[in-house]
Amino acid sequence: MHILMCNDDGILADGLRRLASYLSQYYRITVVAPANEQSAKSHALTTEIPLKLDAYNGEDENPRLYALTGTPSDCMKFGLSYLLSDDMPDLVISGINHGFNLGSDVLYSGTVSAAMESCFYGIPGLALSVERYSPERGDEMHPFILELIEKIYVKGQFDGLLNINFPLRGACDWDHFKMVSQGLQTYSNIIDARINSRGQDYYWLAGELDYGAESVPTDVEYARKGYITGVALTWKQQCDVGMEAVKNILDKI
Repeated sequence: MHILMCNDDGILADGLRRLASYLSQYYRITVVAPANEQSAKSHALTTEIPLKLDAYNGEDENPRLYALTGTPSDCMKFGLSYLLSDDMPDLVISGINHGFNLGSDVLYSGTVSAAMESCFYGIPGLALSVERYSPERGDEMHPFILELIEKIYVKGQFDGLLNINFPLRGACDWDHFKMVSQGLQTYSNIIDARINSRGQDYYWLAGELDYGAESVPTDVEYARKGYITGVALTWKQQCDVGMEAVKNILDKI
């Protein structure tokens, strides 16, 4: 089995490198990751400057490591449509991301967007994130991730995209795993306004999580309770309810 891996924290991020090394004991791994930090880049593409690819090790090594001077989506398009066009992967994995990617935040996530690129090539995808990364927590997650790949993608032949989030602590087993609906992740105090030493205004995008209860169980709620959460995603954002509503309005005109 050949797996293409990426992230948005960059090629040097421990979560990516340690997982790639662990999975290389069982699969053939190719990593194409951003040369630098690219968090919250969503599906952004680099179109106005050229991209540069650097190989971090030899052609016969496993995992095979490449760094691209672009976004996570750049990395996936480069890997899937050029670098590996004659050696396509069986699965795309993005992560382990250093921080949650829950609910509506997946719209901003470079990690999830990289995994979603697999959908455009008919390849299954898997996005992996943890509330707060540490090497110790990563090592606890690795066996469960391997088991998830084998159960869902290899034996189950799932051909879609999963977004998986791990809590900061707790057991990594199926008793603590929930497939749930995607929630709404909301924030307060989003703009942090400041004044510099010259009296000039400047701003940081910040935000504090709102912890209001949702009416139905979601990934946001269950992650806060300490569960590993799974949500099946797709690139398609069409709203069928909205489509019908507009059709009904037009029918009455």
